[in-house]
Amino acid sequence: MKICGACVRELPDGSYSEEQRGLRQSIRRCEECVAAGNQLVLMKEGRTRPEEDDCPICQLPLPLDPTQFMFNPCCMKKVCNGCILATRKRGMRDCPFCRTHTSDEKQILAMVQKRVDADDPVAIWDLGTQHENGHYGLEKDVVRAVELYNRAAELGVKEAHYSLGVLYVVGVDVENDIAKAFRHFEAAAMCGNAFARFNLGIIEGMAGNSDLALQHMMISAKLGDDDSLNEVKRMFMAGLATKADYAAALRGHQSANEGMSSPDRTEAKALGLNRSNKYKLKSSAYQTHPLALPRDSGRRN
Repeated sequence: MKICGACVRELPDGSYSEEQRGLRQSIRRCEECVAAGNQLVLMKEGRTRPEEDDCPICQLPLPLDPTQFMFNPCCMKKVCNGCILATRKRGMRDCPFCRTHTSDEKQILAMVQKRVDADDPVAIWDLGTQHENGHYGLEKDVVRAVELYNRAAELGVKEAHYSLGVLYVVGVDVENDIAKAFRHFEAAAMCGNAFARFNLGIIEGMAGNSDLALQHMMISAKLGDDDSLNEVKRMFMAGLATKADYAAALRGHQSANEGMSSPDRTEAKALGLNRSNKYKLKSSAYQTHPLALPRDSGRRN
């Protein structure tokens, strides 16, 4: 018995073609769904960003560029640079959302740990990132980070799924496991994580599955991701996507970025209220070095 990735029914092997039986569940379709052209659940979900990706102050979707917002460990909120600038103009230097004053890493770690003890899912993920990178005065401990990521992922934190996917696909400090990377990237992508969706497209492109790669890149481009739009353009130039595909991705990308724009954010960017991104995505699925590295989750207060 196998589960169809489109109708999500558990069906006997005879319900699938030989080709489909060899595919992982998320991209496997029964003969009935193939004939009907039913779309995979993986491609139907996560086409829009969730409300949790909105700035809690201005209520606009946060920019995808992690240098354009700040993660505040006091309240576990991400606040856009536009709202940070607006509070700075009023003379407020503490957290723009909860007004908490933080002075040092020891204090911040104590605040985060208190939230972790209360089973705050985002705090659990955040503490995992600090163990992974050796922040908050902690020594680097990837094993502990993975434990925390798994706990946060079980509680529905899409960033935790993304963090696990990156660890398993890169294979540094943990065993390289593409199957686990797929599962976590897919879980994050279906929650609206554009970077996880991009990475799925990269991996599928590496494997020669250009149709799946294009579908992923189209979705993440329409969520506003620049790298995904560039991939769709490259695929179009390589004959792997149509002119209509690229035009649709371009329109969706423009609409998403307009939704993430505001006068305050534009002013903040012009004033240089940002930070150089620590992690850059490398190359493309159709060039020499296709592995994607993580994009940081935002500056920390």
